Amino acid sequence: MEMDAQKFIDDVTAESFETCSVEVSLADLKKDAAKAFQPLMEFMEEQVNSGRLASALLQVKGEDISFYLQNNIVNLPYRYIKNISKMMSDETNCPLNVYMFVESPDVNRSKMRIDELSSQDDFAVNADLSAKLSAWTNDQLAAIEENQKIEQEAAEKTDKKKPAAKKKTTEKTTNKK
Repeated sequence: MEMDAQKFIDDVTAESFETCSVEVSLADLKKDAAKAFQPLMEFMEEQVNSGRLASALLQVKGEDISFYLQNNIVNLPYRYIKNISKMMSDETNCPLNVYMFVESPDVNRSKMRIDELSSQDDFAVNADLSAKLSAWTNDQLAAIEENQKIEQEAAEKTDKKKPAAKKKTTEKTTNKK
């Protein structure tokens, strides 16, 4: 499916898109990412088949980790519509794709990772897409854990390098005359 860039920009600016939000524990997400994403995948399939723009959020409970699925003309979240507008406003028929986003302070330096899940025309809830999304999710969780471990080790090294606080000593001097 293709969409005129200006119509896309207008729809997103007017928040004329469907949303869905689901919470999941980190343990459940690690145990079975496909199951955790199932409601989002079904929601996206329904929206895609209806020709609507959509944003589906999977929030990890108690963690600063969010996953999104969005259909878009470019690989940026809807909240960057001003940037999208600058880049794409002169475009006419732009293909829509479904993108996977992860946001976490520990995923990478930009705190966000974006990859294409599928073209909108090929998007359907099936074992292949679920497996692709699950593998991608597990890779992102592994990157987050690795970066947290590195950060923690660096913090521990920094703490060990700090010199012990020096005691203030005052010497009494007597002047004899």
